[in-house]
Amino acid sequence: MSDIADFLRARYAEQQALALAASPGPWKANHEDDEVIAVDGITVAEGFALGGRQLRATIDHIATHNPAAVIADLDAKLALVDMHPPEEIDECSRRPWDTFTVQCASESWKVYSDAENRVEYPCRTLRLLARPFAGHPDHKGEEWAP
Repeated sequence: MSDIADFLRARYAEQQALALAASPGPWKANHEDDEVIAVDGITVAEGFALGGRQLRATIDHIATHNPAAVIADLDAKLALVDMHPPEEIDECSRRPWDTFTVQCASESWKVYSDAENRVEYPCRTLRLLARPFAGHPDHKGEEWAP
């Protein structure tokens, strides 16, 4: 897998599959704040090994990251990926670089005429989105570092 956008789409698809297979959201803490309950009444997580503030914070954290919230987050990230496609510079105006991202250029018209204002692909936005997956075997490491 060579393209960062394809890499991100694959990771997001994996996360979406996990979210879709989980107990349905929204999730919420029970009245005692020691369990997370799915909308169908199933206990998603128990915090019995934790105590006090840590217990409530952990339960709230798990409940906040319910499948519906994860899918909404993934949809937003996919929209960002789709907003940043690589674009080829046509042959008559080709410079030493091959691809750029218009979305991240402060003034996209300068991409063609001013090397100082070009935004090479993959742009920093895509590199930042790839950061959480740095340990994945298909991640390109320093090549994709922000």
